[in-house]
Amino acid sequence: MPHCVIETSSELRKLIDLDLLVKEIHDTTEMSGLFEKGDVKSRLLISEYYLVGGERENYVHIVTHILSGRSESQRKNLADLIALKLCDLLPTVEMLSVEVREINKKMYSNRNAVKKV
Repeated sequence: MPHCVIETSSELRKLIDLDLLVKEIHDTTEMSGLFEKGDVKSRLLISEYYLVGGERENYVHIVTHILSGRSESQRKNLADLIALKLCDLLPTVEMLSVEVREINKKMYSNRNAVKKV
């Protein structure tokens, strides 16, 4: 289930191969031990128009959406794992942030859920 949505500045492609960035974040999330292999979905959204602190600076912000049911500690550890990976991959980028958001299981649906109805 988890969806990792990586948002970044267009200029970041000068610092890192964006396919590598997606793969590293995907693998880090998968290796967290919170999800089954094959459950993680990752994607990257590139912003052409952006400001960071009023300047045109590189940034990466990741929102990882997960179904409810994990403890605050598990969610915080996941955020920290992803943030550490970002810091390793992009040591010169100051604005790196990660947020883990819970999705209420009762409000979530997908192909498998609607097939059963």
